[in-house]
Amino acid sequence: MQKKIKKLITLSCLFGIGALVQPEFGHAGNARSSAITEWGDCGGGTRSSWDDMCMRWRQKMGSKGWGQWWRNFGNVTIERYVDPDMATWGNDKYNWDGGDAALICTHGSSSANNGWSGSMHHRSNGECSLDGSQMKIGRFNGNGNSRFMHLSSCNSGRYEHRLNWFTAAQGRVHEIMGFHGWMYIGSSYVNEYGYLANNGFGKGVGRVWMDEMYHEDHWYNSWKNLCPMAFGFGNTSASAQNAHNEKYNDNWGDRTPNWMSTRYYKGCSPDGAGSLPN
Repeated sequence: MQKKIKKLITLSCLFGIGALVQPEFGHAGNARSSAITEWGDCGGGTRSSWDDMCMRWRQKMGSKGWGQWWRNFGNVTIERYVDPDMATWGNDKYNWDGGDAALICTHGSSSANNGWSGSMHHRSNGECSLDGSQMKIGRFNGNGNSRFMHLSSCNSGRYEHRLNWFTAAQGRVHEIMGFHGWMYIGSSYVNEYGYLANNGFGKGVGRVWMDEMYHEDHWYNSWKNLCPMAFGFGNTSASAQNAHNEKYNDNWGDRTPNWMSTRYYKGCSPDGAGSLPN
């Protein structure tokens, strides 16, 4: 595996109008993760290292004084991740969205209608897949707490479907991070999830995600790239761009998510999706 500096692009788009909330600082929070390695009746190929990747991030967060919560394998069912404002059976108020930062490790796909869909372990409430339209991530209406949402999942940040994340952002999450195209799972990726947690206390989490998750020159995928994406939200274009600078412990105040700022690597060319714009 090699990493190489490429040009980062930041662009912003408008959703509405809002008011600025001033930042607050100095907060030790709670890190929450979910991972699947073998799937039940919802199906999915076995990925034995995925829980190690999730766990390395969560445990490193714990070493920084953060509380830890995890629900893995057969506990990964849709009601834990669906906001109660979005479905009567949703119970995310006390689950994944209950912490300050969340990470999910599961198979993912993308569509124009829903953006990302993540595979659950087994069918619950009649559904096998979680999508962005079922979530309101963040502290709005007291139904969550997350400022940072990480998705270790294929197609979780498809460039052409990025505006779908505005629905989940209405919960007032500050930053959503995923991948354009396919990402990969294996023991060689475990450490970078620890680096993400460690370095996110000294540098903006969105920026660290871009640093750690980008790869190129993989012999096993015909030299394609892994293309991380970071979406920052704010009440103005400037505050959405500044969201990429928020560190785990900063605890900046919530902003109305009327603008999205997208960070990506120019021309990044992954498996499972087209090349990103130049």
